[in-house]
Amino acid sequence: MPAPSDGLVGRLVDGRYEVQAPVARGGTASVYRARDTRLDRVVALKVMHPQLAADADFAARFVSEARAAARLNHSGVVAVFDQGAADSVVYLAMEYVAGRTLRDVVTDEAPLRPLRTLQLVERILDALAVAHRGGIVHGDVKPENVLIGADGSVKVADFGLARAISAGSTATATTGMLIGTVSYLAPELVLGAAAGTRSDVYAVGIVCYELLCARLPHLGQTPIQVAYRHVNDGVPAPSACLDLDWPIPDFVDALVARATNRDPAARPSDADVLLRQVRRVLAALQAGVHGDADLAEDLRPPRALTSHEVETLPQPTLHPPPAPPVLPPKPPDERHHT
Repeated sequence: MPAPSDGLVGRLVDGRYEVQAPVARGGTASVYRARDTRLDRVVALKVMHPQLAADADFAARFVSEARAAARLNHSGVVAVFDQGAADSVVYLAMEYVAGRTLRDVVTDEAPLRPLRTLQLVERILDALAVAHRGGIVHGDVKPENVLIGADGSVKVADFGLARAISAGSTATATTGMLIGTVSYLAPELVLGAAAGTRSDVYAVGIVCYELLCARLPHLGQTPIQVAYRHVNDGVPAPSACLDLDWPIPDFVDALVARATNRDPAARPSDADVLLRQVRRVLAALQAGVHGDADLAEDLRPPRALTSHEVETLPQPTLHPPPAPPVLPPKPPDERHHT
């Protein structure tokens, strides 16, 4: 991501944060390295773009989501220290992670071998699982939001930010307003459904495919074209990617197919479930297994029956209902007449 080029560098934000240098610029905010003058520590200062900061409803949603994200306490989650607004600047003060993003890994090193890919995905899911257990959906899982520290640590950033933005918007392909990064957008979000744990699972599956193949599964001339491909086209098997110098086992294909199924109900229900499946795949890869039909079948998403298969299903035997019981005749009226 290009670094922001505005005049915030050198300013003291909210009487506390001394902005030192630009770090990155995204679609909703710019990130700076800053010094917390009160606690004398380096922080990452995420500053919302002015058009979003000027929206009072967005600012209120942003505060709410930031508070929820701040409750997450996990080594794989970028910590949120503070949130505030001053002089039209709406900001988050977060843990500063010196290093690079997973996007840099994709650009510089992909395609990655299956073992390294799944080791990275395991770390992402470990953090997402904590959030999902706490009722927090990320809403914008992508390589740019995964930070790789200089010590090799993996941390997920920006929990809840996409939810804060989308709360007042119609996120559909019909209106052309798509919240979240379209390359990782689950089909149900394109069609207007709310983000949930299964949409985070889908995005992780796309990230996994990208690490394995060094390309995205769905491309298009415009964001809307890419969005409709998520709705209409399945994700290809990673083993079909060209120019790989190593094989991709059948159970890795099955894992990606399960996570990226277009039907949300056919995906793992949340990051915890997918994490357990990833760890099964990791165990096989670490044991040097190159193919396991049983594991692949266990991980593969359930296949919908064809119309012919439905017609040939055994039909239940229908029995006629039992005849009603025969009631004895009523006794004669024994009343006496005078």
